[in-house]
Amino acid sequence: MNHYLKTGVIAFALTLGSIFSVSADELDRLETKLKSEEVAKTEPAFVVSANVGIASEYVWRGVTQSNEDPAIQGGFDISHSSGLYIGTWASSLETNSGKTDAASTEIDVYAGYRGQVGSMSYDVGYLRYIYPETNEDSSADFGFGEIYGSFSKALDGFPLSPIVQVGVNVSPDFYGEDGLGVYVYKSVSAGLPFGITGNVTSGYQDVEGDKTTPAGYDYWHYSVGASKDIGGLTATLAWHDVGTENYCSSSANCEAVVFSISASF
Repeated sequence: MNHYLKTGVIAFALTLGSIFSVSADELDRLETKLKSEEVAKTEPAFVVSANVGIASEYVWRGVTQSNEDPAIQGGFDISHSSGLYIGTWASSLETNSGKTDAASTEIDVYAGYRGQVGSMSYDVGYLRYIYPETNEDSSADFGFGEIYGSFSKALDGFPLSPIVQVGVNVSPDFYGEDGLGVYVYKSVSAGLPFGITGNVTSGYQDVEGDKTTPAGYDYWHYSVGASKDIGGLTATLAWHDVGTENYCSSSANCEAVVFSISASF
């Protein structure tokens, strides 16, 4: 065979060999990339979700907001694939019954951003609490805003692979125009047998004090709960308690077992 022809045949054979010897890993990576691009094309940029529920009592940071009465609650969110979101949530309540600053409704509006750094997720944003009935006749404005941020991480190397979350909420003028308010918390949740999710939370609220409570106040609170999805509904049972005895006017206001059932759409 001619030397140049022989060389060309060998080069052609080597080229074919390199083409057809693409590793399985490279093919898998290419397939995964194509699937990801296809999913990205089909997933909507905006997602709208909603939730509605009823609770035997509305407890917020360990303290009853409904005077031990049931509460109807619900809200909706609009989230973007970038991580940005806005939403609102509302609940019936009963505070300061019989007084001019009594409230029967709480409306929360919020906006924020969720993201991930490595294996850790984060959430930052702004939340505004609105009590429509309190602003006209009361001596103080009970509506207030908070800047919030939290980090969460799944501990895969531990039994039950618990998810740990820590966070902080800061208000420059807390409920009732009471000055700076800082709330820090931590929670641990994990999947348990029979499809149950358990949760343990502890938090610390510190309020500087100003118009409504000049001396200020602070307290710890704790909760232990469990939830389970049942036929499209989520049932939750939780125990709440305030650990600072001199904060509450009565133990009934700061200790409760709450049952709730909710649905998400």
